[in-house]
Amino acid sequence: MTPKRIAAANNLVKKNKLDALIITKLTNIRYLTGYSGSNGLLVLAPPKAYFLTDFRYTVQARKEVKNSQVIIAERDLLGELVHLPCFKQGMRVGFESAHVTVKTLDKIRELLPSVDFVPTERLVESILVVKDTTEINKIKKACRITDQALADTLKLIKPGVKEKDIALELQYRMIKLGAEGPSFDFIVASGQRSSMPHGRASDRKFKKGDFITLDIGCFSDGYASDITRTYVLGKATVKQKKIYDIVLRAQEAAIAAARPELPAKELDMIARDIINKEGYGDNFGHGLGHGLGLLVHDEPVVNPRSNDILVVGNVITIEPGIYIPNWGGVRIEDDVLIVNGGCKVLTKSPKELIEL
Repeated sequence: MTPKRIAAANNLVKKNKLDALIITKLTNIRYLTGYSGSNGLLVLAPPKAYFLTDFRYTVQARKEVKNSQVIIAERDLLGELVHLPCFKQGMRVGFESAHVTVKTLDKIRELLPSVDFVPTERLVESILVVKDTTEINKIKKACRITDQALADTLKLIKPGVKEKDIALELQYRMIKLGAEGPSFDFIVASGQRSSMPHGRASDRKFKKGDFITLDIGCFSDGYASDITRTYVLGKATVKQKKIYDIVLRAQEAAIAAARPELPAKELDMIARDIINKEGYGDNFGHGLGHGLGLLVHDEPVVNPRSNDILVVGNVITIEPGIYIPNWGGVRIEDDVLIVNGGCKVLTKSPKELIEL
């Protein structure tokens, strides 16, 4: 698995006319090496690779990292760079410009003054945007855990129960089912708070007639799931049914259209057009979705400004919503794998409007 990824990254290093690449983003390091710790640095100097970490991760690094020379730093990781044999005078060395602070870059340049440092963007990301079979299976497992935890928790949603209590229950059930933990701070937003797209769980108690939006997910073997469902506590009103139906139609239209070679912004527009035509365009203010993988918000980006093109192996979310201030809101979200000729929905929780 990881040797092929290292080889692909090394090819990109050469293609970009670099002699080496310093990788500091931990999820990129995990993708290339399998390392799951919280402190590490990877240097690709084709055909070699050097992985640096500190004493705390000695056993873990030597167990997880099989395709790079593991170096346990006696000092800070950056300070160890000067001891690597790969850096020579006049070399062109890339760094991840989106993930390196000015302070860090200044320190690297001070340590290696004879090296020409070159900013790079999305080199590793351009590889990991296409998920392999191993990655897809891990995402599927995270989706199964999330679906099951959601199904098990719905029966606990009753008038008088706090949003926070449901958020904690969902996290507990996911971990019991084998998740590493939540992939983000859960959104549990009820009543008028459901008009807040990112309304984190509060002390508010559920009431009859509430819209209840649950946006939840977990990490399994490092890979994320992300699902949203909206319910009504009690009998749904005519307006609640109408808004829910618009969002569901928009989401199902986008899922039906998702396929390789489709520009991501066109996929966004398919869902957005349905909401616009119903007069609620101003109430759908976020993008249709995002990539999913080692990060819960990954590439490709699915919004009206995206330049990304969908390809086989992308895993994305499709999550349109309508949010009406001082009334409530609806969002429906699934995780979708792009396959030849279309897509496959990985999350299986029911999507018809459920009255709890």
